[in-house]
Amino acid sequence: MSQSVKEWFESRTGLGKIFQKEMVEYRVPKGLTLPYSLGVLAVLFFAIQIISGIFVLMYYKPDMKLAFDSVNYTIMQVVPWGWFLRSLHAVGAGFFMAIIYTHMFTGIYYNAYKSPRQLVWIIGWIIYMVMILLVLTGYLLPQGQLSYWASEVVSEMPTAIPLDIMEKVSLWIKGGFSIGDITITRLFALHVVFLPLLLIALVFLHIQFFHQTGVTSPDGRELHGNEKETVPFIYVTLKEGVIIAVVLAAFAYFIFFYSAPFTPSANFEPANPMRTPADIAPEWYLTAFYEIFRSIPNKFLGFMATNVFLIFLLILPILDTSKKKSATKRPLFYFMYLLFLISFAVLAIEGTQPATAQAAAIGKIFFIINMIFFISLPIISHFEKKKEALQ
Repeated sequence: MSQSVKEWFESRTGLGKIFQKEMVEYRVPKGLTLPYSLGVLAVLFFAIQIISGIFVLMYYKPDMKLAFDSVNYTIMQVVPWGWFLRSLHAVGAGFFMAIIYTHMFTGIYYNAYKSPRQLVWIIGWIIYMVMILLVLTGYLLPQGQLSYWASEVVSEMPTAIPLDIMEKVSLWIKGGFSIGDITITRLFALHVVFLPLLLIALVFLHIQFFHQTGVTSPDGRELHGNEKETVPFIYVTLKEGVIIAVVLAAFAYFIFFYSAPFTPSANFEPANPMRTPADIAPEWYLTAFYEIFRSIPNKFLGFMATNVFLIFLLILPILDTSKKKSATKRPLFYFMYLLFLISFAVLAIEGTQPATAQAAAIGKIFFIINMIFFISLPIISHFEKKKEALQ
């Protein structure tokens, strides 16, 4: 009886064939390390954000007069376990972005942008941009003091481009000359509907292209069809399960005992258009870009500098043309990569500090170091190709 039910279910769903194809027939290199689990972790936390977001959505009011109380009173104090739902969503956003950044930086380390994975990298870059918009729109919705003034800063960003039409773009984002109900309704629609649907489609493409090209070994070798050095994907999921358990334990700690870094105290104050906070700083995942922007006196040049960084990330497959893969086999690349990581970390830390002349000078210096990494890639590629030709 159970066998017939199984056959009936399989004939109508095909889940057994999908499992066989994705978990058994799909093979990956042996000895995959922690960074190879980051994609699975990212998908897991995306699911957590969607599920927790649905529950928060049941009580949130996208209205300038009601938004703050719906979050800080209704959800946090009235709804049973509402505080848990909000912490789950807020802390989850921070963890999600931390995983995305780690995934991206390890991708650079392992040269995951090279042939035949250029499309995987490009889709990943688009996912990163959509993620920034998603977490940013979510941060603006509670309409606490920080959220309100962050909304003002974000809506004024287009005016950094010295074109008349950019003023109209800024007005369109706000829906008027100041932050109001239209602004928060548009942010709400983007955060709840448009951006999540777009992200789901992009993640599907990212995974599909990734499966098409396969996984390289940690030392950069392609092992397609090599039965001796690869294992079915299901064996790797056991190792990933342990890593996921550790990350979820850390996640639970921050939710129950230390959610303050993900929910700034100033955002528990109602928005006050008449009182500007002493220093408006974005969430940690944007502080590096914020430091670049504010360290350059000219607003337009600061805006362009942040975008140059993002464009360089996108065109890494063009900049780095060496056939070698993985920093483990590229000492020059490895050295420049370390400088890149250090400079980005310094920019992120400085972006949390008050704006001073010293902070601006540090921002310029480390932005230049950051750019040197990208500029050096064609030179490193040339030397590596020349060395290979002589061997």
